[in-house]
Amino acid sequence: MSDGLYLGREFTPAQGTAGERLLLDPNDLLTHGVIVGMTGSGKTGLAIVLVEELLRQQVPVIAIDPKGDLTNLLLLFDDLAPASFEPWIDPDAARRAGQDTKAAAADAALAWKKGLAEWGLGPAEVAALHRSREAVVFTPGSSAGVPLNVLQSLDAPPAPFDSAAEDLRDEIQSLVSGLLGLVHVDADPLQSPPAVFLATLVERSWRAGKGLALEQLVSQLADPPFDRLGALPLETAFPSKER
Repeated sequence: MSDGLYLGREFTPAQGTAGERLLLDPNDLLTHGVIVGMTGSGKTGLAIVLVEELLRQQVPVIAIDPKGDLTNLLLLFDDLAPASFEPWIDPDAARRAGQDTKAAAADAALAWKKGLAEWGLGPAEVAALHRSREAVVFTPGSSAGVPLNVLQSLDAPPAPFDSAAEDLRDEIQSLVSGLLGLVHVDADPLQSPPAVFLATLVERSWRAGKGLALEQLVSQLADPPFDRLGALPLETAFPSKER
């Protein structure tokens, strides 16, 4: 990464010209960074450029993007050919401009080629970026990308519980700690009533060969299928008002 991350060129407003290349030392990103600016000032654009430059230099990237803009990184046409742009042309927008989709795609391809050339980039750089990344979009709660189920790990194990009880109890403790962490509860997995209660719920289901969905888990919090927690009555060990 000796060349640095190419962010653009220095710009002189008075002259309206672009000057020297602006490179960011990758070591500046070893700790933390923040991009600030007014709405429409280019924060997302800068973030996308940073991600592309990191990928181009073989640096893996995990991007958490609630807004969804960074998925545009997948629209990477290494040949910059009109045929690559055509599936993404809005037919209605093209018709309002007096064009068909083929003509609009040709204009889009030409605009991208011209825009990249103005910054010293071309098909070779786009192709290099295309070769250097394998992008996957995870979409929790949606099938638009690769669905991600945060409770999938609560599925029952394929083997009988008693065949690997110790390992499965360790797994349950980790799962319970993660679930409690999501609601900002810092609990001892072996002694805290919330942790022991949840672990008991999961183990009971797994022993019956059943997994737990979110709805089932919430329902059993209010109406658990057992009335004792260890040696104590449930209402003594973990009263319903605390659940």
